[in-house]
Amino acid sequence: MKKFTSSMLVVILFIATLFTGVSFANPDQSNSSDYIEGQLVVSIEESPSLKSIQSTDDALMKSVSLSKNGFVVADSLFGQEVGTFSAQPLDSNVRATAVEKMGLVYLIEYAVEDYESIDAAKKALKSTLDRLGLNVRYISENRKMYALETATVQDPSAQAIHNNQRWHYDMIKVSQAWGVTTGTSSVRIGVLDTGIDSNHPSLSNLVNTSLGRSFAGGTTMDGHGHGTHVAGTIASYGSVSGVMQNATLIPVKVLNNNGTGTMYGIQQGILHAANVSADVINMSLGGGGYDRGIEEAIQTAVSLGTIVVAATGNDGLSSISYPAAYSSSIAVGSVTSSRTRSSFSNYGSGLELMAPGSNIYSTYPNGQYVTMSGTSMATPHVAGVLGLMRSVNPNLTPSEARNILRNTAQPAGNMNQYGYGIVDAYAAVIAAGGNVPQPIKETNTTLQTDKTVYQRGENINITSSVTDTQGNALQGATVNFKLTRPNGTTLTNTATTNSLGVASWTITSNAQTPLGTYQILAETTLSGYSPSSAQTTLQINDSSGGGDTQAPSAPSNVMSTAKTSTSVTLSWNASTDNVGVTAYEVYNGSSLAATVTNTTATITGLTASSTYTFTVKAVDAAGNRSAASNAVTVTTDSSQPSPTSWAPGVSYKIGDEVTYGGATYKCLQAHTSMVGWEPSIVPALWLKK
Repeated sequence: MKKFTSSMLVVILFIATLFTGVSFANPDQSNSSDYIEGQLVVSIEESPSLKSIQSTDDALMKSVSLSKNGFVVADSLFGQEVGTFSAQPLDSNVRATAVEKMGLVYLIEYAVEDYESIDAAKKALKSTLDRLGLNVRYISENRKMYALETATVQDPSAQAIHNNQRWHYDMIKVSQAWGVTTGTSSVRIGVLDTGIDSNHPSLSNLVNTSLGRSFAGGTTMDGHGHGTHVAGTIASYGSVSGVMQNATLIPVKVLNNNGTGTMYGIQQGILHAANVSADVINMSLGGGGYDRGIEEAIQTAVSLGTIVVAATGNDGLSSISYPAAYSSSIAVGSVTSSRTRSSFSNYGSGLELMAPGSNIYSTYPNGQYVTMSGTSMATPHVAGVLGLMRSVNPNLTPSEARNILRNTAQPAGNMNQYGYGIVDAYAAVIAAGGNVPQPIKETNTTLQTDKTVYQRGENINITSSVTDTQGNALQGATVNFKLTRPNGTTLTNTATTNSLGVASWTITSNAQTPLGTYQILAETTLSGYSPSSAQTTLQINDSSGGGDTQAPSAPSNVMSTAKTSTSVTLSWNASTDNVGVTAYEVYNGSSLAATVTNTTATITGLTASSTYTFTVKAVDAAGNRSAASNAVTVTTDSSQPSPTSWAPGVSYKIGDEVTYGGATYKCLQAHTSMVGWEPSIVPALWLKK
């Protein structure tokens, strides 16, 4: 079954533009005889008398009557390598499925001068194959398809304009979908096009050339540009992001560097993508009228679990072009930034989804980024969304994925003009099985003990309180306690906060408990909240009174080695003690600021342009404290640098602060920024202050 369509030549469905908006029309599509002269594509039913594909190949190639009539087998889609074409190395299961649906497909060549017309050649070939006892399913021309020859220029202001427009990400809600998944390398997207520039800095880690193949001569490298632009919309990373940030892009080159290919080559490309387990096939190409071979190739791919999306065409007609018109493919049209159908976008019966396709900024060969328009640019948006869906649910069938896209699409207008509506990445990913992301909120953790100095044999009662930023108790938070003994060994415990937001831990000491200073750390985790922690110290002494009573010597030569507007780093010379120093206590005036086990400490949380006086005391294993060290006075720096403006392509670490849209944000996770990850729309990465 095929969808109703207009008859047109096979053309790449895009209008390459300068950023100024100049578009280029498709070439004349009225000439239905635009095919490769001297070539025919024939499909033959598998014959019970010929037990294998190989035997059918042999029968054809050794046929005297075939050669007498000037016909030569140039290629076998499923069999051995013949002539100058490369045979399709298909998995046995893929081959069996394809043969069942497509028959045995061959590319036949003949001398044009031997026949007065292509119809005469078809009749002669059919008659010859009939005499050989072969059941012919169809014979068709090997029609051409074209890429437009255009001059595409990178406008130096295009990046800045793109950063401000981002409308296509917002329209399909892909930024929200990234809160669930940004994709995975296990998802494979077959890009049937002019190839992909695998060296492009935004694509190089995503393109798998070993899985790719060219059916248009040469390698899979893109010498045209269209395929690289399409690929970058599906998946790319860096300052310009695709719908996916992680995926495996498979370059299947079915158009040569002049933008020309054949229908037979498309069949080869579809089967190859399915053969390497592509989750999705993107075909930003179309026209040529109905072709049974391509329809059956798409049916084969879908039956093997591959989802196929195709562009509806750029003629502004009320009927969509092939291969989008085939019932097994998902037909995608284009909308503008105002959510209206692009004037060039074909519409009508069979149209399923709309996506942004006007003035789309994406990757281009040789490290460039350019703007193009067309249903070619809309289709990869949907391919990328399907990739995100397969990322959260690898077992999603093509039928299930198609129904999800239809049911979650954003209404845009009447069915004839907009299909089911504009694709909704977030709703589709959630419907496919993704978990709804929870907003990240902050916790506050405090830690205290019932005493600061204990005697051996006493119980040590430790409590931690967890609240939100408004001071409300948080029940159900996990608190991981860690106690570090004077000798460096540790003891851990995990507790959950009660209705008062309190978690507790009781430790019983005994006569063998090491004497000295203990450090306690409490780290809190709670779903939907950022982690927080707190620490304190306690002292254990010998209750017998017969232990060590000699204090260590005072630390000496305390000095400031570094400072900022909010911190000071100190160092000092070690103390001596008869049983050994276990810790150093740093005091800010009379307040304990830090306890460390080495001879350096960084005191944080200070105020800019303020003067502080620090001293250090040594503590031994028995809990004896030394006299205070020499005092050092330090004035913090005048002010902390103001937060910088957020920008794509910048590496941010936890705690960095930026400004965006008039607000200040704090980084929650280390990452390299990209368009679509702005602080206001990715709460998993940024906390608004």
